[in-house]
Amino acid sequence: MEKEQDVTVAKSAGFCPGVKRAIDKVLELEAAGKKPVYTIGPLIHNKQVTDMLAAKQITSIDLPQDAADKSGVLVIRAHGITPQFQQEVESHGMEVVDATCPLVKHAQNIIAKFADQGYHTVIVGDGGHAEVIGLLGYAKSNGTVVAGAEEAAKLPHFEKVNVVSQTTQKESDFYATAEEIKKHADECQISNTICQPTKDRQKETVEQAKKADLVIVVGGKHSANTARLAFLCKNLCPHVQHVETEEELLEDEVVRAHKIFITAGASTPNWVIDRVAARVKELRKPGAKSILPVLQKTWRFLVKNAFYTASAAAALAYVCMRLEGIRPDARLAAFAWLFVFAGTAFNRSTEAAYAKNKNFLRFASFACAAGALGIAAWLGLKTFALCAILMTAGFLYPFRNTLTAHLPPLPGTKDFATALGWAFACAFLPAYQYGLLSRKATYLAIVYTLLLVFMRSVTLGFSSANKDMIIGRESFYKAFGIKKTKWAVALILAALTATLGTLWTLTWKPALVAMLLIGDLYTIFIVIYYYGRNATRSVKDETLVDGQFFVLWALSALAALL
Repeated sequence: MEKEQDVTVAKSAGFCPGVKRAIDKVLELEAAGKKPVYTIGPLIHNKQVTDMLAAKQITSIDLPQDAADKSGVLVIRAHGITPQFQQEVESHGMEVVDATCPLVKHAQNIIAKFADQGYHTVIVGDGGHAEVIGLLGYAKSNGTVVAGAEEAAKLPHFEKVNVVSQTTQKESDFYATAEEIKKHADECQISNTICQPTKDRQKETVEQAKKADLVIVVGGKHSANTARLAFLCKNLCPHVQHVETEEELLEDEVVRAHKIFITAGASTPNWVIDRVAARVKELRKPGAKSILPVLQKTWRFLVKNAFYTASAAAALAYVCMRLEGIRPDARLAAFAWLFVFAGTAFNRSTEAAYAKNKNFLRFASFACAAGALGIAAWLGLKTFALCAILMTAGFLYPFRNTLTAHLPPLPGTKDFATALGWAFACAFLPAYQYGLLSRKATYLAIVYTLLLVFMRSVTLGFSSANKDMIIGRESFYKAFGIKKTKWAVALILAALTATLGTLWTLTWKPALVAMLLIGDLYTIFIVIYYYGRNATRSVKDETLVDGQFFVLWALSALAALL
């Protein structure tokens, strides 16, 4: 649980395991080149997530016949569907993938089991909800849906009844309803099918909402479990806001509140929760006349819009030139800045998470690409041609799946491509320009850059995944899992440290190598910090991770003075 400025963010907030599993399934399909991917109904009830999925050609349809491209894949969403509808979907002739939440599937199996034994099924839930409609299909036309004890009181008498719950119901309401249903049956089987993440979320919400005078519930307006969470809070706290994004916050109420509790539904990604929490804390900072909020806003702008990342690349270019024995060249540092900015900004402009800044990022990326090519032309015709080829490849990367639809997917490509791009701009080009490609120092600088930037990209991917950003198997972490990722990063760190240690013992540029070894401690700290945590909620992730390049730059500059 994160607490700051009397603002508490729920530990249980964010995607539940069933939602994570469904999203991973469709992303794996998309990464495998199986396009388009159609989900039968919205995969989850969250507009921000469905917009990000749509950007990857993962779209929602109501019926299998609505699929425009019959070579695509049909995905049964996390809520599940009726067995009759599933047969219809599977008989349509397209590939079908079942992404039903395992806990919903468990409830379906319980209903089917007792329905076969002649039990009438009573589902405690929202009658029009997709999950409940799917559950009712397993009752073999012998089922009823009730919203609560009041509706249950109107039920007729049953010989045998099986009471189950929609997985996201409030547990106390379920048991109160079940007790009422008992009065209407000779034999009553009670099956508590509320999922554990929902129980944990509700328990934490009840405890914290009682202590707050404002609760902010983050999530889709059409999400039943989020709406239920907001309703629960209204009985516990004087003021409740249900918002989808930070823009919907009632700012005056946020400022006046003494204690604020922020929670979210099971379909709300952590990056949306983070944005709401950041905005709340920004509004509550006392220094309205202080320059600090302005500086923080500027800082976020620079980081979010790739200026900070590009500056980190320029810092790394300086380090590489020092390793290669090249006198620092402002043209080459400027090229590294422009090259990395252009590629990073353009890639971000194609992602739904940066939709608000799309036009700015795209314009700035083209402007910086032109600037990079201008410097390359100044450096020589061959340099210009080489840079133009690599720049084009970088701009085509967001469309790689369309261009390579008939080729087998390559996992982890994003992290490898990022490392190669930086290594070219920061290490290869300086050595190429000065005719030093045959020197061992050049190989060292290129390998050093590749390993550092690969670790940087993997670590940011790990951070993004913990924020529930929509990333696919092009990320090394998503492709190979956390265990293999940790081992890979640990081996790279060991190799970097061993290489620098060996060079130091051989007295090769001892001052510079000694400083880089000190900088290596910062990199080790970053790795331990991120991979030792199960969740990342800080808005400073990119600042901390890319900060290693500024540390290395400062230490390299210091070494030049020794």
